[in-house]
Amino acid sequence: MRRVICWSVAATALLGAVDATAACRVSASGAFSYDTRLTPGPARVCRMTVDVFEGKTCGTAAKWHALLPCDQTEHMAVSDRGRLVSILAPVVKRRDLNVLRVTWSADRWAWVTLDKLAQGKPPFKLPVKLSFEGDALKVAANRTVLIPLETVRQMASVLPD
Repeated sequence: MRRVICWSVAATALLGAVDATAACRVSASGAFSYDTRLTPGPARVCRMTVDVFEGKTCGTAAKWHALLPCDQTEHMAVSDRGRLVSILAPVVKRRDLNVLRVTWSADRWAWVTLDKLAQGKPPFKLPVKLSFEGDALKVAANRTVLIPLETVRQMASVLPD
């Protein structure tokens, strides 16, 4: 019983620390912003609710929200048109894995691979480093490419908004 209580206290402190670090993050132009909050799932699954807002502040009612696994919210940005782009691995060492998740509404999202990011040009040499720079995704390998986040969204899926 004592172990269960200690674990519960430790988990509550950890979850409180995760929640306390959430802060409003703004797109490059300030047109959209997002905030995250911990939303535990069944069987102790870590989930984050991501609320997307119009404008620079996160205080008003959210335009839309999505429930994402916690590991997909660590390296995330919002585009100037309100799309969420999550970097799944900042350093990619395998071509066969999805490297990005693009979410544009509560129920619309798609994966992006390195081949899609190459945009029909020769593939990037591994390892590839992914990061955000303003309203663009920076892909650095044997060459460095800046891809606007809206272009990444179009690469991800042909589904409408």
